[in-house]
Amino acid sequence: INKMCDSRKTTPEDQRNVEIKAQIPGGAEGFSLRLDIARRLTGSLNAEEINQRDVFFESPLGGRLKLRYLQAPARSQLVYYDRPDVAGPKLSKFNKIEIEEPEGLEKILTQSNGALGVLAKKRHLFLYGQTRIHLDEVKDLGYFMEFEVCLKPEQSLDEGQVIAEELVREFGIEEKDLMTGSYFDELIKRKK
Repeated sequence: INKMCDSRKTTPEDQRNVEIKAQIPGGAEGFSLRLDIARRLTGSLNAEEINQRDVFFESPLGGRLKLRYLQAPARSQLVYYDRPDVAGPKLSKFNKIEIEEPEGLEKILTQSNGALGVLAKKRHLFLYGQTRIHLDEVKDLGYFMEFEVCLKPEQSLDEGQVIAEELVREFGIEEKDLMTGSYFDELIKRKK
């Protein structure tokens, strides 16, 4: 199990990370180039490949609530997170728990909160220091990347932003490619 940003090793306080999301220009070729950068930077020949299916639900008090289906032996997760919808590095506060019976929980959350929709993606995960580098193939959207700088309890937002901005430069992300919201927000926009 990947221990970075692992909710089992923290106190009941929210976990925190600094996130950056960006669209990868250039289609499959641009994606392949970013995979090569991640391999070189991390010294890993292969990423951990994770197929995810996220079901998003209404979250009446704000933030975002999703049920993440993962393939066995990994356990599915219920994730709540809150972050501002701005481009560039941003603080994300989140909580997650592993779920034994995701289908039953999906039914209950759909009945109680209302389901908003589903997002499916193939994630290529690389670990670099305290950062999770995600290179994502998102169904019906295209190619994206995300950096999650997992903040230590004593680290400031500024320290995390410095790490994230270094990765932005390393991967050649341009300001026009930065995303303000989530992949799901983008999927909803494109379907309108």
